[in-house]
Amino acid sequence: MMSSSPHTGHSDAAPRSAEPIGRRPLPPGVVGLSTLERGQRTERRDSAPSGTLIVGEGIEVKGKIESCQRLVVEGHVEAAMSADALEVLAKGLFEGTAEVENAEIAGSFDGVLTVRGQLTIKDSGRVSGTIRYSRILIEAGGEIAGEVESARAAEARVTDNLADVVAS
Repeated sequence: MMSSSPHTGHSDAAPRSAEPIGRRPLPPGVVGLSTLERGQRTERRDSAPSGTLIVGEGIEVKGKIESCQRLVVEGHVEAAMSADALEVLAKGLFEGTAEVENAEIAGSFDGVLTVRGQLTIKDSGRVSGTIRYSRILIEAGGEIAGEVESARAAEARVTDNLADVVAS
């Protein structure tokens, strides 16, 4: 006996597609969350590499982000994460802890940011908190505030502290 769901009227026997009617699916390995209509979305999602999470404008995500190679933030993310790349777009906000290979901030970042490669702060970007980086590029108009340290300076400080401990 087939039954219908009281909420959808669909039969339980036939699988339903998770893809909304009239919308193109994302490339394999890409997750996109957005409240914007298709015509308003950026085209980034169509060319995004596998392992990309796009948090669109109007979306808020909280928690721990795992197994993500690239995070693109157009909305609001409050999380701890580790990835190859973090991109916070002009209207995006990331609050929390991020450890990444490369980061490009055109929106706002507040928290602990560790960048093993290049940190780029665009002209509209605002970065505050505890920031560690190997290389940094700040465009005219970009802002950075808080405890800021290059990886080389951090390594030298740790080496000096170890030498002091060994000498004691």
